[in-house]
Amino acid sequence: MSASDFDIAVQHYQSGDRAAAAAAARALIAADPAHADALNLLAILAQDAHNWSEAETHIRKALALAPANPIYLNTLGNVLIAQGRTDEAVAALTAALAAAPGEPDILFNLGNAEREAGRYEQASAAYRRAIELRPGHLGAYNNLALVLRAAGDPESALAVLIEAVAHAPKSAELRFNLGNAMQAVGRNDTAEAAYRKALELNPGHVEALVNLGHVLTVLGRKPEAEKVLRQAIALDPALSQAYVGLADLVDDGAGDAVAHRRAVLAMKPDLAAVRSSLLMCLQYDPHVSRAEIAREHRAYGAIFDTKAPPAHLTKPRDMTPERPLKLGVVSGDFRFHAMAFFALPAFAARDTTAWHLTCYSTTARPDGVTAEFRAAADRWRDARHLDTASLTRLIVDDGIDVLIDLSGHAPNNRLPVFAAKPAPLQAAWGDYVDTRGLKAIDVLLADKVHVTPADEPHYVERIVRLPGDYICYRSPAYLPPVAPAPCLTNGHVTFGCFSETTKINPSTLMMWARVLAAVPDSKLVVNNRLFADGARAGKLLSMAMDAGIATDRLVVMTGGDHAQFLAQYALVDVVLDTWPYSGGLTTCEALVMGVPVLTVPGDRFCGRHAAAHLMHGGYPDGICASIDVMVTKANSLAANPSALAALRAGLRDKVLASPLCDVSKFAEGYYGALRSEWRVLCTRDK
Repeated sequence: MSASDFDIAVQHYQSGDRAAAAAAARALIAADPAHADALNLLAILAQDAHNWSEAETHIRKALALAPANPIYLNTLGNVLIAQGRTDEAVAALTAALAAAPGEPDILFNLGNAEREAGRYEQASAAYRRAIELRPGHLGAYNNLALVLRAAGDPESALAVLIEAVAHAPKSAELRFNLGNAMQAVGRNDTAEAAYRKALELNPGHVEALVNLGHVLTVLGRKPEAEKVLRQAIALDPALSQAYVGLADLVDDGAGDAVAHRRAVLAMKPDLAAVRSSLLMCLQYDPHVSRAEIAREHRAYGAIFDTKAPPAHLTKPRDMTPERPLKLGVVSGDFRFHAMAFFALPAFAARDTTAWHLTCYSTTARPDGVTAEFRAAADRWRDARHLDTASLTRLIVDDGIDVLIDLSGHAPNNRLPVFAAKPAPLQAAWGDYVDTRGLKAIDVLLADKVHVTPADEPHYVERIVRLPGDYICYRSPAYLPPVAPAPCLTNGHVTFGCFSETTKINPSTLMMWARVLAAVPDSKLVVNNRLFADGARAGKLLSMAMDAGIATDRLVVMTGGDHAQFLAQYALVDVVLDTWPYSGGLTTCEALVMGVPVLTVPGDRFCGRHAAAHLMHGGYPDGICASIDVMVTKANSLAANPSALAALRAGLRDKVLASPLCDVSKFAEGYYGALRSEWRVLCTRDK
């Protein structure tokens, strides 16, 4: 065959006839197995079809024939990016750039690889150089804006997109991304205008419809939001984000939020994201029984558990009990989040000769803490853009022995991957507060407070109890000093709660009202950044008045950065917990700031966070068997300001010396439990 035959294959590809392009490329290779350009074309075709393994095979054959060819290295880089193998992709694309220094498309792809790896400064430099070499490179403008947003500079991202729009004013995609940038800096009115312009340019842009719906929701125009979200569903009935947007029209975490999500699921029952959102909402609802929560989780498993053979069986595995193990962790919360204080220290404390850690990040908005998780891992995989099949294959190819789900049913979870069973041993731990509902997950790591023997029938997984708390707590380096008890100067006791707004419901406020009634001169401080939203603050005040709490006894605060937030415990003498969803990280933070916590444990895992942390953190007196007991203990603390001040002065040292903060001891029990489960598996599989 002649050189023109390859040109014909390329023409087929460019015209969209991929089958003809593949046939022509295979014919070229049959005639000449060393036809590297044809191998490259097959790799691109396989990549388009998401057949990453096949694509890599073809392109590596091409590179064996021409190792320094920048086109082939560029293709390899793209294939590796698609698999989340970002460090390898950077190496391939750096080599491609060395062979073709002025090629903006290679720079663009290098920027993509650095971005996926979380190296935003390097990504920005690559995108800016691509723009210099090709002014008006829209892809580089778009992705530079995304990197700047991820790096915490949304204003610069906005400026980049405004410049890009000047180059291409009729680009619907740029208008869409401009809307996203406007939304990120809180300019929702102008974001709405940008999305509407994107839709004017491309009426079928369903993502713009979804994001317009979100903006309208934030602006309080929920009927309009529902209209555009249903319009998006009409255009694309499979578009999960539109259903999630409909579900999030009610976002209070309980009550009507549960009913609303059930209505959305009636439209599309197999939508994993909304079903997970429903399960989250149920945890906050005091009117939903523990048995009902368990049934709903099993219903999730009935839909998403697969009957296919476990994916890990496609790769031979060494089932030696004591060998070093490959540990994988999948999470959407490798960022500033409770897991930065609970899970990150446990990962950093592992024996690296016994445990090789791979983090599969589905974190939607990486931040500075993401880099700390990355540094703690032996291998980092950015899995945000990988579909279920691709991430499953990647985990299998990585040879993961023990796979941990750290997200549960929280946003950005990848539970359908766990359903495919890509690892021989799969465990649930961390952020989520209940069973995952999947039979493919073998064990759930808990403790004796969170899950009693009587609770075990509510869990699909087998319960493995750690020796102490189910987490450990490491305080931040910027921990403020413990302040004197405010009751000494105020002349009254100040109660407080710094928990999530979704945990504060009428039942919680009725409980607090009883405490305030028993301590007549006391005040209550409720502190969370989301109360900067006037609607949320107004709802809190309304619920408080309904519970009988006078507004002059309630102080609503809006937090600050984390160090400021912690320092604001100086205003509080005693923390009152929420119910039925208890405070987790905030309990640890209150204790380490010297503030005692009173909690009434609930009937579910999430209702026992404070009880477990108080038990293992050295202040079990804060655990109350009932609301009556909470009232009695609150009154007792308030009646003796000097004793309360003495308790405050010594509490931090006591907590830091407790098992709750003994990271090395926790790691010993944590990894010991995983190793024990691996040994059982090895024995069973012999």
